[in-house]
Amino acid sequence: MRAIARADIAVHGVCGAGLALCAGALAAGGGYAAIWTASAAAAALYAAAVLRRPLRRMRLAREGIPASWREVLIREVRFYRGLDGPGRARFERDLRWFLDEHPVEGVGGVRVTDELRALVGAGAAILLHGQPEWELPRGRAILLYPGSFGEDFRCTPGGAFDGQTVGQGPVILARDAVREGWRRPGESSNVVLHEFAHLLDEKGGGPNGVPRTLARGAVGEWLALIRAEMERVVRGRSMLRPYAAENEAEFFAVAVEYFFGQPRRLRGRHPELYGALARFFGQDPAGGPPGRAVSRGG
Repeated sequence: MRAIARADIAVHGVCGAGLALCAGALAAGGGYAAIWTASAAAAALYAAAVLRRPLRRMRLAREGIPASWREVLIREVRFYRGLDGPGRARFERDLRWFLDEHPVEGVGGVRVTDELRALVGAGAAILLHGQPEWELPRGRAILLYPGSFGEDFRCTPGGAFDGQTVGQGPVILARDAVREGWRRPGESSNVVLHEFAHLLDEKGGGPNGVPRTLARGAVGEWLALIRAEMERVVRGRSMLRPYAAENEAEFFAVAVEYFFGQPRRLRGRHPELYGALARFFGQDPAGGPPGRAVSRGG
């Protein structure tokens, strides 16, 4: 997730000043009072529109995360435990920004605790850790349901879904599945990573298994790879669970779960798939500490 630099603020300041001067010039016929009023209003509107978010992010980064969130990360999130000091600082920063811009709400009596907030935000921070310029779509609410639910979005014992990304609407997550996904990472079932992978996918114009951030020249090769891997799932020759063969979008989301949950096994069983995901995310979880950088071209 992108942080604004002081140089960027300076550039925006110059732009705002220029806009204010233009507004003042247009109002010149009304005298000095009109010029001052128009210039101040133009500068204020520019600052509100352009600088509000980056300045808020700067403030949140200085404040850091609550100690209670950090305790949850240390206890539950293996990826975070493996980071060095600077890596943890950036992880915490991205988590804080994500939660500030994506409200987490409880449904059906669910109380949104510090634990649940931290576990939801951790999924976003992991996916973005190797690509500092990436952003997940803004404004999407995260709804926490008490348990699994059906196609009508009603909680039902033994419901078909633990999570779902609803078009351009909210992301729905089952509370217990959120907790279980972090407590048993080796099982490669993490509903937070799965649904947030769909958000990356949707940035490509819809959930089709081809995220927008994938280089245009790599799309054909990527689709050929995932379709071949889906065929392996269908034939029972893959370590990925059967749901990965549902469609290209679900394959991508399931593969992301395995990439971060069982990276060494995935690299051993599916080296081409692992390499493609490592380049895409800019991370090599099987080859070293979490967040280890990988060249997109290597």
